[in-house]
Amino acid sequence: MPKPSLTLNEQLALCRQVARLVHSKLPLEGELARLARSESSLGTSAAQRVDQQLSAGQSLSDALAAGTSRRSRSLAACIEVGERSERLDRTLDAWTDMHLASSRYGQTLRTAMVYPCLLIAVTLCSLGYVVWALIPEYRDTYAQYNARLPTWLEWLVAVRQQMGWLMIGLLLTAMAPLLWWYWRRQSFDRAGLPNEAARRARVLALSSQLLQCGVEGSVPLAALIPLCAQASGANASDAQQAFVAIGQQRSVPTLGREASLLTSSLHAGLLTPVETSQHLSEVAGYLKQLADDQAARAARWLPMLVALIVGALTIVTYVCLIYWPWLQLLQRIAQPQ
Repeated sequence: MPKPSLTLNEQLALCRQVARLVHSKLPLEGELARLARSESSLGTSAAQRVDQQLSAGQSLSDALAAGTSRRSRSLAACIEVGERSERLDRTLDAWTDMHLASSRYGQTLRTAMVYPCLLIAVTLCSLGYVVWALIPEYRDTYAQYNARLPTWLEWLVAVRQQMGWLMIGLLLTAMAPLLWWYWRRQSFDRAGLPNEAARRARVLALSSQLLQCGVEGSVPLAALIPLCAQASGANASDAQQAFVAIGQQRSVPTLGREASLLTSSLHAGLLTPVETSQHLSEVAGYLKQLADDQAARAARWLPMLVALIVGALTIVTYVCLIYWPWLQLLQRIAQPQ
């Protein structure tokens, strides 16, 4: 019976502890279980299970990154790069930092969306009540002057009869930016990179950090580049073709243009490993800052966009269903009998 895969929180906690143990040059077997008993942030059952797997001779990649999910494949590639370059603590820290930054961005955006969501709820309640209460008044008042209702009032009565669909339509329209953002956050392009700009920048920063560790650890590019591409989301076939593309001086999407250019220059002998490592570090820092800026920008404009859409819906609904019918009714009242 296959063992259950670790959750993201369990993987993050275990990766942090493994990085600490590797940095301190302590053995992993036995230490994970001890840390689980001493620290509440580390899941005891998950740590003991991983500790037992390591004691049984399984690799760290099989113990921490079991499964076929995108997250597990990325973690497995980070572990292999770290083991090959003898910089496992740095590669695990890079992987955990990427996920923690993404989690902080999501939490910031959820906090920023509290006001727009309350605005949507208040707007729907007020519009629903006004439409439900006023349209019968229009109909009854107009009927006093004309036995046959005009076409526009018949349309309003029909809208009121479909009040539920009207509220659903208004809700979906107001929530459209949030639904679009959620789809972007969960979707990936053909190369395997996230469609969302902030997540894409963080994934490319991770691949640059892995390349830096591999170059510093003298890992052959033929093995390093496919692993870094896999850590960024590439499938097995695309990851194997990544080294071929670098040899042909072509950009690899899952590595980014800057990192592809640097590794191509290293492969061609135009840059030394020291120079390449230094430039990759600068690229990773730039991509992290870019991701933070894009996340902060999204946390500002997305709530603002929702508020603007809600305001536009309010204006259109009031004009079409309340003010314009009221003006028509006043004109009918002012007409002579």
